[in-house]
Amino acid sequence: MNEKTRNEHDNGELLRIEDLYVEYVSGGAVSKAVNGLNLTLSRGEALGLVGESGAGKTTTALSILQLLPDHVGYIRKGDILFHGESMLKKKEKELDEIRGKKIGMVFANPLTSLNPVFTVGHQIAMGLKKHHKLTDKQAEEEAAKLLEMVGIARYRLNDYPHQFSGGMRQRVGIAAALSCNPELLIADEPTTALDVTIQAQILEIMKDLEQKYNMALIMITHNLGIVAELCQKVAIMYAGEIVEYGTVQEVFEHPAHWYTYGMLHAIPKLTGPREPLEPIPGTVANSQMLPGGCKFHTRCRHCTVQCEKEIPKLMKINDDHYAACFSGVGVKKED
Repeated sequence: MNEKTRNEHDNGELLRIEDLYVEYVSGGAVSKAVNGLNLTLSRGEALGLVGESGAGKTTTALSILQLLPDHVGYIRKGDILFHGESMLKKKEKELDEIRGKKIGMVFANPLTSLNPVFTVGHQIAMGLKKHHKLTDKQAEEEAAKLLEMVGIARYRLNDYPHQFSGGMRQRVGIAAALSCNPELLIADEPTTALDVTIQAQILEIMKDLEQKYNMALIMITHNLGIVAELCQKVAIMYAGEIVEYGTVQEVFEHPAHWYTYGMLHAIPKLTGPREPLEPIPGTVANSQMLPGGCKFHTRCRHCTVQCEKEIPKLMKINDDHYAACFSGVGVKKED
């Protein structure tokens, strides 16, 4: 570990992603899923990773855990540092000690992430026995407590995933992810396909647990309301790049990238005068044929010649706000 990395680690930095490029190769076609992503996360910090489907959010999460599909997903460039150590240089045995124990993950679809042939209690207890060396009886008791913590009665410990509703399965997934008190929890669209009442319950559980354990959180979502509820920082992704980053309040109140502006103005407002929604025109950039220049320029009403030809870098607006936009939303950037 060099002196710079050691100092950053000592100052509370938990995760650093440096110039990350990830591709998927299938049938001769190459999809550029993540393109030069840079990101840092401190201990106890909650970050919202926001963007449309195909933006590269889940790929980023799988890259952190080194869970990209074999012979399909490849990290072409960059590094991912956890506690100042490269995840890309670790052996599989070392990664197994990190997955679940230090970094937990809640997957988008609990029906596919939970094994249908094992009881939920068994699946939660597996991590406890592996990482904390508990006996079967001790692990079962801890699994029961975890279920109760997420609002599921302990008598359901021996039930199977198919016996639970979608919301209850997601609670089981959260309990399993938190079983070893991870330092970082990655939640990938944890409220997908759940009704609004269950969504609210799941978010309340995650908020309480985040505060209780002081763990860092990466909330992957396309729902800006969830980010406003749970996170202090937000990173807006488009076509595998972070196009805007900052505190939730600063980015939501003063968006400086036209993509962020478009997302915020496509949300119906419950108060104030009725106004027509402003949908973002066009479709998400094709990862197999990404446009040159700013990846968003083909959908941007404020596109300039510079946008078509040059790739914008994240520029500092203030200490709490960065954006990669040549024709930003009326925000004066600092020199």
